[in-house]
Amino acid sequence: MTEHTPSHAGVFVSGSLSIASLPEPVIERISGILDRRLPILIGDARGADRAVQRFLADRNIDSVAVYCSGGGPRNNVGVWSVRNIPSLGRKGTAAFHTPKDKAMARDASCGLVIWDGRSRGSLANIHRLAARRCFILIWLTPEERFITLRSDSDRSAFLEAHPCRHL
Repeated sequence: MTEHTPSHAGVFVSGSLSIASLPEPVIERISGILDRRLPILIGDARGADRAVQRFLADRNIDSVAVYCSGGGPRNNVGVWSVRNIPSLGRKGTAAFHTPKDKAMARDASCGLVIWDGRSRGSLANIHRLAARRCFILIWLTPEERFITLRSDSDRSAFLEAHPCRHL
């Protein structure tokens, strides 16, 4: 596995652990990202991360970087390049994975978040991307719809309605 040098042009794709399969509208959006040949930055968790990894591997997509903390990725379905982010958090805790999520948000130019409406980690990623004034597309699973945060007012309204203390 090789070290990935961020291009600052990638799409940070993240999502909730409770989401094990991708709905058709999300597949269509990811396909659009692939059509534009944008690199994908993704974590190594089960749930949405692993489902997106499977989708990308099934299509033999090369421009993927898997971010992880610890000894190596928990999931790297396509055997892509790995960016291992050091962490001082206790293994198995949210704090252990927070540096990896912060690095993906820092390295990305925009984000796609597949959110169950409850996951604090996914919400924290939305907040991180919003702090950088990134374009964010959120698939809100309970409502089966997209929320688009493209302007400062979009981001502010969303963040006010969904505060986050998990950064």
